[in-house]
Amino acid sequence: MSNMFEEIDRLKKDLPKVKAIEKEVSKHKMNFYQIVAICAFVICFILGLLLGNLFPVCTATRGMYNNVCIQTEFNLSLTILVWGVSFIACLFFYAIGHIIALLTSIDEKLTKPKKKETKKD
Repeated sequence: MSNMFEEIDRLKKDLPKVKAIEKEVSKHKMNFYQIVAICAFVICFILGLLLGNLFPVCTATRGMYNNVCIQTEFNLSLTILVWGVSFIACLFFYAIGHIIALLTSIDEKLTKPKKKETKKD
């Protein structure tokens, strides 16, 4: 049993440092999907505010049988619902764009011709 632990210690590698990881992961430019996702989220954020104002909640009524609304307030639940759904949808489109960017960078690295190594005498 101790032989197995010695082999694990021999093969174990240290975790990479943050600076080494930053060099390996290059920063990608935003592609069309990511730009559309950010623009759509900004539009849906404003749309949530507008819908909360356009469809207010009745907080006070008058009358026993006809229930006439005499006081309304901002519809916060509708606003939060629109914001939540748009956040999830836009996050999905942004993730698709990020996956496409990663696959494109992998393709560029694979198709890039390798430099010939010269031996120094």
